[in-house]
Amino acid sequence: MKKFSVLSLIALLGVMFLSSCGGYTVKTDKKTYAPGETIKVEFTADPNWESNAWIGIIPSNIAHGLESENDMNDISYQYISNKSEGTMDFTAPTEPGKYDIRMHDTDNGDVGVEISSVTFEVK
Repeated sequence: MKKFSVLSLIALLGVMFLSSCGGYTVKTDKKTYAPGETIKVEFTADPNWESNAWIGIIPSNIAHGLESENDMNDISYQYISNKSEGTMDFTAPTEPGKYDIRMHDTDNGDVGVEISSVTFEVK
């Protein structure tokens, strides 16, 4: 059985709460991409989050919840920059596999949490 730290559990509960409230979202234009293909991401976010809130591509096998864990494993990322909604273009990873687009409320690993995610596959 995997052990979780108190911070991991708090972060996970926060993600579950925000998701259940219909909070903030990320979504992709497709579910499957070719390596190097453009991924169009639409998002809704809180404009009052820190200016370094971010969205990034993280391998799906990385545990959800903590910003610091996602930050150590991101393949690419972009800052939300206090926008309440918008679109971003990412480039699909070159390695086939499952990945997530994950949104975070800050780039401060001590307090940052993952807010929303969507999974896609590179084939």
